[in-house]
This record gives sequence, C-alpha cells and structure tokens, in this order.
Amino acid sequence: MASLRLLWYRFCFFLARTAATPFVRFKINYTYDKVYAKHQPYLALSNHTTLWDYLLVGVPFRRQMYYVAGEHLFRNKILRTVVMNCAGLIIRKKGAPADDMIREMKQVLKSGANVWMSPEGARSINGESAFISPATGKLVKECAELGAGLITYRIHGGYLRRPRWGKHQRKGRMWGEFVAEYSPEELMAKSVDEINEIINRDMYVNTFDDQKKNPTPYTGEALAENLETTLYVCPKCRAVGKLHSKDDILSCECGYKVRFTEYGLFEAAGEDELIIDNIATWDHWQRDYFKERLPEFLEYPADKPVEFDDDQVLKRIGALKSVDILGNGRFAIYKDRFEFQTEDDKYVFSFEEIAGFAFSLQMKILFSLKDGTYYEVDSNIPRSAVKYMVLYRFLIGKEYY
Repeated sequence: MASLRLLWYRFCFFLARTAATPFVRFKINYTYDKVYAKHQPYLALSNHTTLWDYLLVGVPFRRQMYYVAGEHLFRNKILRTVVMNCAGLIIRKKGAPADDMIREMKQVLKSGANVWMSPEGARSINGESAFISPATGKLVKECAELGAGLITYRIHGGYLRRPRWGKHQRKGRMWGEFVAEYSPEELMAKSVDEINEIINRDMYVNTFDDQKKNPTPYTGEALAENLETTLYVCPKCRAVGKLHSKDDILSCECGYKVRFTEYGLFEAAGEDELIIDNIATWDHWQRDYFKERLPEFLEYPADKPVEFDDDQVLKRIGALKSVDILGNGRFAIYKDRFEFQTEDDKYVFSFEEIAGFAFSLQMKILFSLKDGTYYEVDSNIPRSAVKYMVLYRFLIGKEYY
C-alpha cells in the first residue's frame, strides 16, 4: 500500500499535469505521444534539451514520477521548500559522485513509485544527444532486479526553441516521441552492454538532421547571441576564445563571420566561404582540435595556463545549499590543475584532488574535491564552460564524447 506521502505526491502530480497541459500544448507549441505504462514501477529516460523537460515528459506520462533534478536549481529556500513538499524529487549534485542519488532512486523504486531522469545529465550543448555514461546500463539492470521496467522517450525541437546557450527563447514547434517500453524480465535477460546500446539508440536526437529532413523555423530576436559560450574555436584562424556574437552574427576577431538562421543552420556572412554549417559539426571539430593539441599542452611549462578567463566568480557551496563568494578574478586550467586568482588570494585545485567536474546552465562550472568541498565558477562575461570540461577530460587522460 502506498504511503501517505506518495499519495500526496500523486495528487500534486495530477493537479500539476492538469494545469500544465494547456500551457505545453498551446503556449509552447508542444505535441506529444501519451505514455500508458504496462509495467510498474518504471524508470523513464529521455534526452535533455530544455529547462521545461520535466513538463515535456510529465504531461505525456499518465502516472506520477519522482524527478531526478540538479541541486543547483533549488538553492532558493522558498522554491526548494515548495517543490520538495509537493513533488517527489531526487537531488543530484553536479560535479559530485552520484552514490546518494542512486541509493535514493532505488529506495523510491522499491516503494513502488516511478522515477524520471535524463541519463545525459545536462541539456544538449550542441543540438545532438550527449554522451551517456556506461554506468547507466548497470543502473537500469540493478533497477530491473528491483522489479522496475524501462521507458524511453525522445524530445525533438527543444534545442532550437530554447538553446542552452541562447540569450532569448524562440518560437517554433516541439514534439515528444514515445520510443519503447521494456519489462524487468526483458532487461534481466540482457547484458549491461546490450542495455547501454538500447539507451543510446533510443535517446539519440540530432537537431540538425531533423532540420535537414524537415526544415522548421524557430524565430526570435538576437538568434546568435551568446553562441560563443558553446563554440570557442574559430574554424578559420583556430584561435580560442576570440569568437563574439551580436544579433544573428557570430564573428571572430580574424574577420570570419557566419549568420545563424531561423532554421538553426549557418550561412556565410562575410567575405569568407562557409566552413561548417551547423553547431554539432563545429563542436565535434573543435573537440578534435583540442585533442590534436594535447601533446603540446602536456609539454607546457608548469606556470603556463592552457586556457583562462578573467572576470570570473568563485563560490563555495555549503551542505545546506549556502553559497559563499570567495572572490572575483581569473580562472585558469593548467596541465595538472585549476587555479583561481583574486586580488588577494590564489586557490589551487590539483586534478588529483578533484572528485567530480561538470558544468550547468549556460556558463556555470561545478566541481567537488575528494574532501567533500563543492565549488562553482560563474562568469560575468560570455565565456565557454564547455572548453574547460573538454580540456580537463583530455588532460587527465580521458575521452570527451
């Protein structure tokens, strides 16, 4: 029998879904496949493209779910109190180990309740589904052992409707696609690798493939502004951090210019021919460029940064979501560490000390140390958080997909 708390969450979910349905259908132009699960409890997985995803999945699913959500979204005490008392939430600290989140997920499923999460862990950066950790397949298999099925769902159009990097949202259609449901018995009969293949196949969306097959306009103002938070290497001169955006133009200090159109593709805007026509391809190219330069970076002198940005803000996040601002200054990555230099202090974070590293929203960098302390680096200027993640992964000897 369901607990009183779970019954309350189900009641709140029903009220919220009823209220949200007209909003997602008419206000944000979302159409969707409804989901009637055959097996309960279940773990629902979807790709992650917007801050509305909890609505874009919550409305099509007819049964209450606990949502896995980032801790950084609920630092406001009033918001956190309201949401925690009205919705089933499982909090995930980005840039920190996921042990507590996994333990709570299993407890929820054992109680007979359902769980939704995005295995990408962050909204799409470049319009293509992001890397999904192989540990996801292991988690799904462990949940199947508890009697939980798996439902996969895809969201299309969200990336161009509200790009993660965008300064403004746009008008255009979004649609939700039910992909498949797998029973606990089906999952138990598969290997972890086979489950990972299912998840990667079912979750994959490439916005620009969608646009080339069925061009859909996404109209708005300043279509390219803040795009330099995602694209950080010029494909013409190969300079890092020299791209700047204004209105619908992304330009480099070398003179190379492109226009970002309402169809989400680039067109030439200056004297140079177009080199790359979409964000995903450009992003893959710039990652490969960093990887090619990795041997060079590893030979840098100890005091030479690989990359840095000024006008940054360092914060320490406390156990009760308190935020201490440690100072403003320069954030830099070296071949073996991060450094933050203020007027009065220098903070050094060796890669060996770091337990987890991530980025969130548009420009936030999040990382935790092995001693449990948790930090955030924000920016007062448009700059890429992604480039630090890519460099960090390569410098510690790991891939970035």
